[in-house]
Amino acid sequence: MAKETIRFDVKQILGRVDAIEKQLIPRAARLAANRAAFDATVALKQEAQNKFMQTVPYTLRSFRYNKPERINNKTLRASVFISQDRTRGNAPSDYLAPQIYGGSAFRTRFQRGLENAQTYIGRDSTPILRKDELMIPVTKMRASTYSVIMGQLRGTSKPKDKRYFYMGEKSVRKSGYKRGIYLRKNKKLTFVMKQIDMPSFTGKFNFFKVAEDTVRESFSRNLLKEIGR
Repeated sequence: MAKETIRFDVKQILGRVDAIEKQLIPRAARLAANRAAFDATVALKQEAQNKFMQTVPYTLRSFRYNKPERINNKTLRASVFISQDRTRGNAPSDYLAPQIYGGSAFRTRFQRGLENAQTYIGRDSTPILRKDELMIPVTKMRASTYSVIMGQLRGTSKPKDKRYFYMGEKSVRKSGYKRGIYLRKNKKLTFVMKQIDMPSFTGKFNFFKVAEDTVRESFSRNLLKEIGR
């Protein structure tokens, strides 16, 4: 992801300082920078909840910060960022990028799996998705549910009840159902994921602006507070 640097000059914020305040500045600046970075992550979580229809805890936890570190005698550095951790398959920094910069939606591991002909779709093993399509949840889903669905579609898991299956163009043509993935449980069908054309985003998540505005306000406020003004 791109980076943006925000610089603060403590002298410009405080103006004239006395001998006691001068001794307090290093500690005050460190505490203020730490609080500003933390406040930015809180503001980003709130912005995500306001902008996105479905926000899972995994996404909210991805807004992180590094505590201030001393670069030299006159400089401290703290950072606010989106996690690049891919241990769960998809890095938040990857799938949030189109929401920040604009562009086509990120194709998750689950989406790429549905493009694979090895994913069982009827007798001809035709992939569910084309590269210009997505399968999106109708309601919030746990991360573990995606693995369950993929396993059942590929035939590695075949439970008698609570079974996920895909209904494509041929299946829904005369039935009135929508293309997508359904759950059959207790002889009832529930629509859980719908098949859509690939969306394109305009960059509605103002990551840099929210972070910068919050950091600027919080750092100045907390610096003055720590100095005792």
